[in-house]
Amino acid sequence: MTIQTPPLPPPKPQGQLVDTALRYHFLGIGGVGMSGLAVLLHHMGIRISGSDKESSPQLNALEALGIPVTVGHEGSGLEQADVVVYSSALKPGHPVWRRVEQLGKPRIHRAELLGAITAKKQTLAVAGTHGKTTSSACLAQTLAGMGLDPTALVGGHLPQWGGSNILIGGDDRLLVVEADESDGSFVHFHPAAVLLTNIEADHLDHHGSLENVVGAFQSFVARLKPQGLLVYCADSPLAVKVGQGWTGPRISYGAGAGAKETQGHPHVRVTVENMAPGSMDLRLDTPWGERRLTTPLGGAHNGLNLAGVAALVMASARRDPRLAMAAGPEDHRLMEALGGFTGVARRQEYLGEAAGFRLFDDYAHHPTEVRVTLDMFRRLYGGPLTVIFQPHLYSRTLEFAGEFAQALSLADRVIVVEVYAAREAPIPGVSGRTILEHMQDHPAADYIADWRDIPPLASRGGVPRGVVITMGAGDIHRLGPALLERLKP
Repeated sequence: MTIQTPPLPPPKPQGQLVDTALRYHFLGIGGVGMSGLAVLLHHMGIRISGSDKESSPQLNALEALGIPVTVGHEGSGLEQADVVVYSSALKPGHPVWRRVEQLGKPRIHRAELLGAITAKKQTLAVAGTHGKTTSSACLAQTLAGMGLDPTALVGGHLPQWGGSNILIGGDDRLLVVEADESDGSFVHFHPAAVLLTNIEADHLDHHGSLENVVGAFQSFVARLKPQGLLVYCADSPLAVKVGQGWTGPRISYGAGAGAKETQGHPHVRVTVENMAPGSMDLRLDTPWGERRLTTPLGGAHNGLNLAGVAALVMASARRDPRLAMAAGPEDHRLMEALGGFTGVARRQEYLGEAAGFRLFDDYAHHPTEVRVTLDMFRRLYGGPLTVIFQPHLYSRTLEFAGEFAQALSLADRVIVVEVYAAREAPIPGVSGRTILEHMQDHPAADYIADWRDIPPLASRGGVPRGVVITMGAGDIHRLGPALLERLKP
């Protein structure tokens, strides 16, 4: 699988992509994936600079570490760089590429650079359409809680890491990475173990079809090092398809009955025994006995995320004496550390209460994510339940409008705002209204183009008192604090 790139010179030096003698300039360094990689290289003693289109807290954090950054791509960092690093968010038609070509700078995709690092470490990679940020963050934090000292790069910010998306550990060998399938670039990784959470149709703007999505995951799993461990969710038919294609060591996990018998290899079954706001009790039936834990996370989907992490660590501990010692007798230290994971920002994140409103924020931007999240809130809090949803990408909105409508209908009050375009140009005829066209039977579903118009609406009674969830992968997270401020007495 190839990554679409501008027609520029190849990276150098040939055969060694990570070189302390070179200076690397990151275009779009404020992005979550780019910033994490930049910090990692900085801690490895490599000279880093970067630029982005606008100022942000992420740029401020990079500057505080001593990494030179500029707003705008025309700064001296680009001219002084030996190698230009970019992500798929920077399209080939961006004007900065003309300047890169004029300067004759070699360039490299961030995934190729990170892939070169993964090849030299014991890399545990987490992939999947849903749950990979929570699972990868949980895996890294759990290993740290067991007394190990991993480095980790994930796609979300953790309160337990001081609000960062990167954990810099002292173990030079152990690395946890979130492997993003959106542009297929994860095929550059060289993992020693893979946790595959699920596979569904998504990012069809890049992959074109579900068949190609599955093919990308198959290519990724094929990058496992010899005798590498594959952990996959048996509740996801397409993850099972990919998992059965791996001939090396593997273990599955899931909530479904009978998976252990049908897959013919070790399996961890998770059961949610009790769930209340702020607490969930899980039972894990494993090849090594029953394990129990209590977690502050909620929802059956998070039960699966935790089970996947547990399966990976338990199976790895049976292969690695160091991990076995860290996990403890009957995995008791593993279970304790797993239960101590408090979650990722913007994943069912509680924001506060005011005037009878209880506000949460969530990153869900795929119909399945919307459905399981609203189902969890319905089970935990009852009603009235309001969701304010910001679609992410015109292509995704067009592809899944009906599915979004069905998922959002779990809420009593639905407000859909305008599409967050992100990397895309508008598609004629596609907007937030496209989803509402499939919700004509819902008694309280509306389109409000600008989310900034919602706080005054709420104060006038246009949003019922109860649980309110802002949801989406764009800038909708800014609405919750604005609502709290408006609703304060």
